[in-house]
Amino acid sequence: MKKYLRYLGPVLVTAIFILAVCLLYQKLKAYSVAQIRESLEQISPQRIGLSLLLMVVNYMILVGYDWLAIKAIRKTLPIGRVALVSFVGQAVSYNFGALLGGTTVRWRFYSNWGFTLAEIVRLVLMLAVTFWVGALGLCGAIFLFRPPVMPEDLLAKMPVADMRILGLVLFLVACSYLVLCCTVRKPLYIRGKEFVFPPPRIAFAQAAVAGVDIVAAAACMYVLLPGDMGVSFLEFLPGYLMAQVAVVLTHVPGGVGVFELVILHLTHTARTEVVFAAVLIFRLVYYILPLLTAALLFLIFEARQNGNRLREMLGKKAGR
Repeated sequence: MKKYLRYLGPVLVTAIFILAVCLLYQKLKAYSVAQIRESLEQISPQRIGLSLLLMVVNYMILVGYDWLAIKAIRKTLPIGRVALVSFVGQAVSYNFGALLGGTTVRWRFYSNWGFTLAEIVRLVLMLAVTFWVGALGLCGAIFLFRPPVMPEDLLAKMPVADMRILGLVLFLVACSYLVLCCTVRKPLYIRGKEFVFPPPRIAFAQAAVAGVDIVAAAACMYVLLPGDMGVSFLEFLPGYLMAQVAVVLTHVPGGVGVFELVILHLTHTARTEVVFAAVLIFRLVYYILPLLTAALLFLIFEARQNGNRLREMLGKKAGR
């Protein structure tokens, strides 16, 4: 039985991907390739340039994830190395998923820099905690103070009709983590694994970094939308945030199909082909270009590591 259970995860991810693609096709089948191409051509170079600038700013913000995680496990590392592993790890994670790519890449970097397996596991756990504290806190605040207009079919499936109640619950969940960090100083043991809450200053910084990260990433895509769509940034932000959460939960590599489907479903406009064109450019700017750059940086890192090993071997032989 156990040998079949290991295939359950990949099968579920594949099924989610196929379902998302089918639903996405249903939304886009009314538009021709020519219409989508025309929508792509309407995105001006200035808007693409602004999106590129926001992407660079956002990846700089993402360095805070690893930097705070390193501080939380009481390790030190030069900021240049933190920036390198953060950029490569995030770019790979966004395209292939945290489990398939991001964690493996971080293991490669951090293990070469003297981190133990236990330290890397704790660090990766802190990265996930940072995202969820920021995502739940930001989503809760938006639902609580500026509840978005949800599609009727989706609202019917929600556990509560008033989005402000859901927002309050989500916001309190995020706040509970901050409260625990302020009050619990002893380590907790979950299934034999030790978990230590970070100091309050790191916990509040986690919430701030993750919140700013999500806002900057959403702005990176929002600027690709035409200004006459009648969708404000505050109206667009909840849809983007829920799309990112859906990507994380489904584990579909790159969120292909899932991200597009959620964005199209929650962006309240009849110009679906325009939104889809913006998503395509966003994928190029935010996913593909960073991935190509990260691949180059990783190859340079590996070449240097192999060069160092070769010099050590030659040095040992020469010393005999």
